[in-house]
Amino acid sequence: MLVSADSHVVEPPAVFRDYLEAAWRDQAPRLAPDHAGGERYVLPGTTRAIGLGLAGSAGAPGGRLRETGTSFADIRPGAWQPVPRLDDQEADGVAAEVLYPTVGLFLLRHINREYSAACMAAYNTWLAEFCAAAPGRLIGCGATAVTSPDSAVRDLRSIRSKGLKGALLPLEPTDGFYADERFDALWATACDLALPITFHALPPDRRAPAAGPGAPVILPMWEAQELLTGLVFGGVLHRWPALRIVFAEFDAGWVPHLVQRLDHYFHRHHRWLRLDGRIHRPPSEYIARAVHFTFQDDPTALRLAPHSRTNLLWASDFPHAESTWPASRSIASAGSELLPGRLYEEVFSDRARLLYGI
Repeated sequence: MLVSADSHVVEPPAVFRDYLEAAWRDQAPRLAPDHAGGERYVLPGTTRAIGLGLAGSAGAPGGRLRETGTSFADIRPGAWQPVPRLDDQEADGVAAEVLYPTVGLFLLRHINREYSAACMAAYNTWLAEFCAAAPGRLIGCGATAVTSPDSAVRDLRSIRSKGLKGALLPLEPTDGFYADERFDALWATACDLALPITFHALPPDRRAPAAGPGAPVILPMWEAQELLTGLVFGGVLHRWPALRIVFAEFDAGWVPHLVQRLDHYFHRHHRWLRLDGRIHRPPSEYIARAVHFTFQDDPTALRLAPHSRTNLLWASDFPHAESTWPASRSIASAGSELLPGRLYEEVFSDRARLLYGI
């Protein structure tokens, strides 16, 4: 059966009402009416609001469940209850899912990182309880706001102690860059705990300069390319060979081209980029060893996979609007026509099982 390396929960209000520490509870994310008779999540301290339609519209006719006019009660129970979730897995031919947040993706970009950290701690506690209902099928990835290297280390240890199998980080730390050596304690802890680190596509940062009407579509891919380049050329993957990184929901057809460019600059512009002492092998070798990329429906990535060293992980993105549920079997069937048999098993099941100890 299939294993989805990137699925989601939709956090019920109880996550932030009951699990958030008391000092932050009056600022908890909450449901509020929208203009179309539905509900949306409101995040205090920001103008952001999260329409529930796109968060929970998997399987809607034509994939067109409205973003507005949808209440939490309209979302499939499997988005936030473990037993119905197992039924949804069965309906889609999925044996297990690696789970990430929905509201939490917005919170990771909240301007108040201390608030984000408190919300992530509440989410991690709730998620661990959710996954405990079926630990072999519900594979939880906790989250940390990375307010500092030390806080991130503590969060990773807490995430592992709760039985969660991975750690989600924001695309940028509160201060500095992940390639800075002061974050080495974070990577060392991830290695010691055998905890894969995920960078997930996040809602575009509206504080960033406008990049035109297509920005929400293309910006996540640019962010992934920038971050991956920094991890490679900054020497993170060289210094920590046991580190395992996942880029989730960025798709992957672009990866072979980026790897080709990174190798080109390594061979032709090593001194100009001041890479001496930071990396000793071509970027393609580090990426092939340490980095995984999830995709939902990316035929370009599948066609290139037999000719590249891209570590693809299939994902359903359930229960979000772009989910392949309940037609994941047909997506997988198309993949079997593009991939040799052994590689097909790796992409659609075995790599995720190995990475997360499923």
